[in-house]
Amino acid sequence: MSILVLLLFFALLLIIVYGDTEKRFLSLIAGTILFANVSLFIKNPSLSPQHILLYAFIFFEYFKNGIEFRKNLLKNPLIIPLVLILFSMVASAFFNGGIVSKDMYYGVRDFVDTFSYLIVALYCGKNIAFESVPEKLWKFLIVCCLLGIAEGLLNANYPYKIINSAFPYYEGLYNLNTDVSLSQDWRIRTCFTTKHPTAFGTLLVSLFFFYLPLIKTQILSRYKVLLLLALLAVNIVMCGSRTALLCLFFGLALLLFDKVGVVLKIIIVGLMLLSFTTIMGIMMENFWESRGAGGGSSLDYRMRQLIFSVESIADAPIFGNGNKYAANYILQETDAGGKEAEDAYGENMGGLESIVFTLLIDRGAVGLLTYFLLMLWMFVLLFKYRKLSDYTTSGFALIGASFVYVILSGVIGNSSNFFFLLSGFQLGYIALKREEADETMLTTENEILESEKAKI
Repeated sequence: MSILVLLLFFALLLIIVYGDTEKRFLSLIAGTILFANVSLFIKNPSLSPQHILLYAFIFFEYFKNGIEFRKNLLKNPLIIPLVLILFSMVASAFFNGGIVSKDMYYGVRDFVDTFSYLIVALYCGKNIAFESVPEKLWKFLIVCCLLGIAEGLLNANYPYKIINSAFPYYEGLYNLNTDVSLSQDWRIRTCFTTKHPTAFGTLLVSLFFFYLPLIKTQILSRYKVLLLLALLAVNIVMCGSRTALLCLFFGLALLLFDKVGVVLKIIIVGLMLLSFTTIMGIMMENFWESRGAGGGSSLDYRMRQLIFSVESIADAPIFGNGNKYAANYILQETDAGGKEAEDAYGENMGGLESIVFTLLIDRGAVGLLTYFLLMLWMFVLLFKYRKLSDYTTSGFALIGASFVYVILSGVIGNSSNFFFLLSGFQLGYIALKREEADETMLTTENEILESEKAKI
């Protein structure tokens, strides 16, 4: 089976090398879903199959379509927040390690490994037919959903075990020498090929809002779209992520709120405010404490994580302690720290399950604010131009739900890759439609001027 997995990986890589932009993008999406960042070809510096596909895409797209690729980089609608994020990473490294340091390497590498997915998706949204992506991904996603359901029913994750066993190194959370089983006595938990149920939930919710508006389009038949949405919803329940359910309902609430009239908007807001106290009481009662080992994160746990994060930046509140500081010295994800580091910075901090915590510790207030600016910038653009195309009407719900997701549960397993690929693709398509509309308006104005000149 390992040979088949490697053949699949190299097949996707060959498509990226020899295919056109559309095929490269589809291969990148498939590879990002199938190969979690816990599988590695090289351990130090870490090199996962997921990132090899990303680097190959950038290299060969630049090599074959360099002029267009560079032009789109400069005309990127997110250029300002992305540059500010890069600045926060460089500044954090400069004040903690200097220009030539591991901090600087970690910062640049983190920017490439995280935000290149967004940049690539923006480029593809402007340069390939939007309709082809959801249409050609449909069968692949149906299979993924069925395997996810099978994992929950069998209480064993065979795809995860088979795929991750094929590569030289594995740095995941589960023992590949036994059946990979995540379910607990009080809930089913699935992760398919992702690192964690939280990452799987991010993927499922992102796909749900990406495909939701296609019910009213001709890209796929309504039956196919509804079937996929139903399977995604079942998987969202089975992945066992309470954050996934909350973000699904939050995104649907955003869409509903956008559709109703002003009077209903006022009524909805009023009902939400009246029920807020009750909902908070229920959450405090049910989620304040974890249900034993592996019982999931709780509110008191996150409260302790927040206090810990604030204390950690007492000496560096502006730019933080340095890139990957939390991963290396607190979460022990690499060999950079040691037992001494773990003891020094407190035990039982878990995964610091919110991007707020890790950004504060690593890059301080500037890092946190620049990331929030990016997400807000994306939300505003997707909301402002939601009616520009029938394909992207739920884009603001996608990024809104994803924003809540990273605040509540962080980006475990590089889960941001999933919503960056999908929302970035929508933003790229919106940018294309805006350019076409501007060109049409300019042409019309020129024709009117020419007509007026002719009359004179």
